[in-house]
Amino acid sequence: MIRLTRWLCSAGAWAVSAQALLAQPPRPVLDGEFVVRHVDSLWAEAVTRGTRRADGTPGPKHWVQSARYELAASVDPVTATIRGSGLLRYRNRSPDTLRTISLALAQNLFRAGAPHDEVVPRTDGIVLDSLCIAHLTAAPASRRCGADGAPAVSRDLRVDFTVAWLTLPVPLAPGDSLDLRARWRFTLPSDDAPRIGTDGAVSMIGYWYPQFAVYDDVVGWQADPYLATGEFYMDPADYDVRITLPGGYLVAATGVLQNPADVLPAGVRERLARARRSFAAVPVVSDSVRRAGGATLASPQLTWRFSATGVRDFAFYTSRKVVWDAMAALVPRAGTAHTDTVLIHAFYRPSETGWRRAADYGRQSIEHFSKRLWPYPWPQMTLVEGIVDGGMEYPMLTIVSAGNDPRALLTTVGHEVGHMWTPMQVGSDERRFAWMDEGIASWLERSLLRASTGRDDDDEGIPDLYRMTARIRAEQSMLTHADHYSGTLTYTAASYDKLVVVLRAFAAEYGDSAVVHGLRAYGAAWTGRHPYPPDFTRLVFAAAGAERDAFVREWVAGTGSFDARIDSVRRQGRDSLAVHLHVHGGAFLSVPVVVRRDDGRSERIVVPAAAFRAERAPVLVIGRARAVTSIVLDPERTRPDLDTGNQRWAPR
Repeated sequence: MIRLTRWLCSAGAWAVSAQALLAQPPRPVLDGEFVVRHVDSLWAEAVTRGTRRADGTPGPKHWVQSARYELAASVDPVTATIRGSGLLRYRNRSPDTLRTISLALAQNLFRAGAPHDEVVPRTDGIVLDSLCIAHLTAAPASRRCGADGAPAVSRDLRVDFTVAWLTLPVPLAPGDSLDLRARWRFTLPSDDAPRIGTDGAVSMIGYWYPQFAVYDDVVGWQADPYLATGEFYMDPADYDVRITLPGGYLVAATGVLQNPADVLPAGVRERLARARRSFAAVPVVSDSVRRAGGATLASPQLTWRFSATGVRDFAFYTSRKVVWDAMAALVPRAGTAHTDTVLIHAFYRPSETGWRRAADYGRQSIEHFSKRLWPYPWPQMTLVEGIVDGGMEYPMLTIVSAGNDPRALLTTVGHEVGHMWTPMQVGSDERRFAWMDEGIASWLERSLLRASTGRDDDDEGIPDLYRMTARIRAEQSMLTHADHYSGTLTYTAASYDKLVVVLRAFAAEYGDSAVVHGLRAYGAAWTGRHPYPPDFTRLVFAAAGAERDAFVREWVAGTGSFDARIDSVRRQGRDSLAVHLHVHGGAFLSVPVVVRRDDGRSERIVVPAAAFRAERAPVLVIGRARAVTSIVLDPERTRPDLDTGNQRWAPR
């Protein structure tokens, strides 16, 4: 199939400032598959422009767009209707003149006729009652909002299901800002929708407002449609959000509650204050309090106000059927010897008894990851129980459906909380490069499981789905667009499991400390920014030095696997053994060889990865053959070897 590049141009001739005329023209809107296939060359062009450096760090001319959202949502729990309104402000921090603005309308995934790559329920999607320009320098009055603030939807808006394009009456110059006012409504889909929905008892409300798409320094607008599998790419933004719904409904959300006295009774506020100082879960709203009507103030309608700064999205959860636990986690304060507390919340239905441990699992996750990588930066983290298949992350908020199995709940909570580092802080593109966040979260999840229970659930250090696809030769490259995998198995193996294998392979070669150091360097460089795969590989695998490119080619870009084996052992001369080694699969690592002798002593020889790349089947000559009792490859099982049954030899 031939994929064409679309070019954006403004409609009509309008008076513009000299600054706008001299600024750079808009970039072409590139097809996502093209970007994935040509990411190295597109990234290299950004290095040439000075927005990125060849070492994987941001360049001197790097920039990230910014936005501010002042939103209001009214929720009708009976009809599952959401009505929203707000001011959407976009600041052009790029050097480019923008003539068209892209908006994401994720709710339109559920409209009839919308393209999708998973089965989804049907709604009418998002209905825009109004969307107009409130501010744009030099825009004529006839193209701006009227005196009443919100006329009909701008005639310059083109909606293509989940992607909308607003052609501006005058270009948005570098350094200038655009204000939009909007009103909209939609019906929350049922609980078989991906990532959001309602089952009548609990509601997860995400992707509920028109959101500015990402315009970045590598490819410009990221306008790939939301098809259900590939997740999201978002700029950091500030949020001020008011959520109105009937009294008795608790609300959990991104950000910090600004008006607790307006929505919570004194007793609830007192227990919440106590939880801030407690390292054991405090029942802020118990089942008896909830049933007695004491979860919120008694009022037909209550408005909850939340604010958040520098986050990529805003989502919220509501129910009158849940209880609420809270406790404190202790995290190091960045760059100091001091510590800070993070308030951990857990909202769940009382029937989910395993969730009584959820707040503590959240605490363990925040504390462990803050030490393993870098400190959690926000004042709170919320876990909510409900409808999704597994779990889904939002800034400072995650919804998890794992129920009463403690290990499954710990694992899922750990994975979703791990996303608070990627992509919530390090803002990678989940739709095109799913492994850049799912892989790191999967690695963190296993790190937490080992720290908490002493072991993870992988078989000899290899996740099951990766092992399966590698053995049947069905593996697809990590550098595959998230929506373009052949199926769920290959998507999950490549996006979730493979980076776990890659990081373990790198740790086997260069040490676990090299992995941690690389990830910390990556986080320091790209928090609040948008890394691409070459940035990741240059920073995280820097310890490989001259071997880095080969490692990345085989383990990240390729679909090779690792299987080291002893092909044969033959007598050579009077008292030597010729050990013929082989690495199958196309991905190479060094191989430790341990020779044990009849006096109890052993010798350790490491055959470097370069030897296997050069010869494929190097021969190791071992003297004093009569004293050898065994030869074993990688006895500590540090390498992600697909077949450990061919790594031992002993004389008959």
